[in-house]
Amino acid sequence: MGLLDDLDRGLVDLIFPRDCSVTQLPLDDGPFRHLSLAGAEALPRISDPRCLTCGHPFDGWLEGDRSCPHCVELHPAFDRAVCAFRAKGPVRHILHRIKYGRSPYLADDLVEVASQDEAFRRHLAGSVLVPVPIHRSKAWSRGYNQTDRIVDGLARRIPGCAVARLLEKHVATESQTRLDRTSRLRNVAKSFRLQPGARVDPARRHVVVDDVLTTGATLHACAAILRSAGVRAVDAAALAHG
Repeated sequence: MGLLDDLDRGLVDLIFPRDCSVTQLPLDDGPFRHLSLAGAEALPRISDPRCLTCGHPFDGWLEGDRSCPHCVELHPAFDRAVCAFRAKGPVRHILHRIKYGRSPYLADDLVEVASQDEAFRRHLAGSVLVPVPIHRSKAWSRGYNQTDRIVDGLARRIPGCAVARLLEKHVATESQTRLDRTSRLRNVAKSFRLQPGARVDPARRHVVVDDVLTTGATLHACAAILRSAGVRAVDAAALAHG
């Protein structure tokens, strides 16, 4: 990101004060750049109980079989995924602005709030964070990969994390947005590979990170590449699930 992309602060703020991305009211003196304290509280969080594989929240304790309908057919290459938010309401709106509204800076506050979640923080601590890449054509048209910004922010906030851009997307695929689970798996299969010259440390736990986990197909495909490269412990994470 260049200087012009981040002119959302400083002198510009004095001339055009910002409103909260959630409440649309003027920002207070809280710790965030684009969220008020009330806006941060309104973000729909995920808490336990949740699926121990994909991280989807269980709304109330389930009796007997605790299988998760969101990942029961996935058989993921990652061991466990943890997400901080539900991808609905204000979180979905902010993520849409990040990806399609040329507002990557909005990810910073979501990362800040997510980093304060104990389960999410514990899941990432001490790991190598691997961002899910986008194809170079999409990176060129969009101007950025929002997941790069997410992992850089997480690494600054969570102890022991390192960032390794180990993967590349070498096949441009159809958008996953309107595809069902089976089609998503087929769509991203074999579209990722290791970056040329990339080296992995098989002894360290790697966590593949994306902005949203829906069916888990993308995170599964990326985790499978790391497994094939010799990484023994691979987990996944996303800011939001849904």
